[in-house]
Amino acid sequence: MAVNSQRKVYTNPAISKLNSFDDAFSGAETASYKGILIKTLYFIAVILVGIGAFFYMHNYFASQGYTGVEIADGYFVYANESAILFGAMIVTLISGLVASFATGTIPLTGTIYCAGMGYAVTFISYTYAAAYSGIIVEALLLTVLIIGVMAFLYTSGIVKVGYGFRTVVYTCLTVSVIGGLIFSLMFWLAPNSAIVSSIISLQNGPLGIVFAVLGVLLASALLLTDFETIGQTVENGLSKKYEWFCSYSLMLSVILLYLKVLRPVSYTHLRAHET
Repeated sequence: MAVNSQRKVYTNPAISKLNSFDDAFSGAETASYKGILIKTLYFIAVILVGIGAFFYMHNYFASQGYTGVEIADGYFVYANESAILFGAMIVTLISGLVASFATGTIPLTGTIYCAGMGYAVTFISYTYAAAYSGIIVEALLLTVLIIGVMAFLYTSGIVKVGYGFRTVVYTCLTVSVIGGLIFSLMFWLAPNSAIVSSIISLQNGPLGIVFAVLGVLLASALLLTDFETIGQTVENGLSKKYEWFCSYSLMLSVILLYLKVLRPVSYTHLRAHET
């Protein structure tokens, strides 16, 4: 850890980013694990509000006799829900981008993001549940198990999170995001094209299982970088307001992990159904 004439420079890029926001995060109190836990629980509560919003709106549309598409026996998706989902995704995208570039806004933008993702993730989970019975419970339990294992690996020192580790993780994440955006754009512009059909075919085959597992490993690795950021934030005595960043970043990784876990679990259900 080097020191310049104005402020400390940290080898952890996340900590360095926080350190560059001294004006937004000035304060006498320093960050603590308890404070990060409280703010994490706050974001979890906001996600639960988003989850509750989905079920409230879904039951409302059903009770009002809205026209819906039956995606499975007893499972309906209403046109209004798709519109709300689209709006929620736009709002979460904007709030997530603002939070990335304006860290000081995380108490507000992080709240909006978690609420929107609570709705969106529940909508996605609902469609998975319609296709595969019991998959949501399995995915949730596996997600919690992975979080516990990653926490153990980090706190025990079995896995060290250094500069090289973070570089590989962030590079893979960037490639994954760009690849996903390109495929989404191609699917939107030419859903029936040969290349889109080929990619979908690969995703539904053995190669798709491999990429699904790699996605889980990437999300798990992100958790390790979050644990290290949390540890360095507290150990370096950074401002208490940095707790918002740590908690928000952790929730991003947890949400991503759950979504990544859903895919390989769905493959196991699909293979079991085929046999």
